[in-house]
Amino acid sequence: MRLQQIQAGYWRDEDRLLFRISFQDEKGGLQEIRSWMTRHLVKMLWPGIIGALEAQVALDNPHAAHASAEIVTMEHQATVDEIRSRGDFDVPFAPKIDGFPFGEHPILLVQAHISIGADRAPHINFVSARNGSFEVGFTSAMLHGLCTVLQDALKSTDWDIELRMPGMLEHLSDHARMLN
Repeated sequence: MRLQQIQAGYWRDEDRLLFRISFQDEKGGLQEIRSWMTRHLVKMLWPGIIGALEAQVALDNPHAAHASAEIVTMEHQATVDEIRSRGDFDVPFAPKIDGFPFGEHPILLVQAHISIGADRAPHINFVSARNGSFEVGFTSAMLHGLCTVLQDALKSTDWDIELRMPGMLEHLSDHARMLN
């Protein structure tokens, strides 16, 4: 599946995030998967995404593995700045969809499994309660975009979850606490 667009938004009546993914199928048609993400799933997914980003840094540059958290944070900021400058976060979700592989009603996601490898981009296999699963491959830039989409969506919730990027600021504040 060739990822085209991702979107997440909070639905207060459902107390869930509506997570939409559009992708091009092998014939060039635009397909969309609509799914619900619960608070529990987001809390479970976030450390896996951060771990995948850090592992990718270590795989791409083993000599920088010791600083992977800081590198992830710097890459995240640079990538998000670039995406914002292109206006990609402002593009409305694709209005013309050719099909819905799981139907037009959102499926409930209950698990997400992340796999990484030296020769491939990180993949997330999203598992639904009753409708099977789907796997999405993310470039590093797309994974940073997903982080931002989830962070922005959570701003509308009352879930009391903060999705933070790792990095030097956290390490400095931990160090400062140890000194006090």
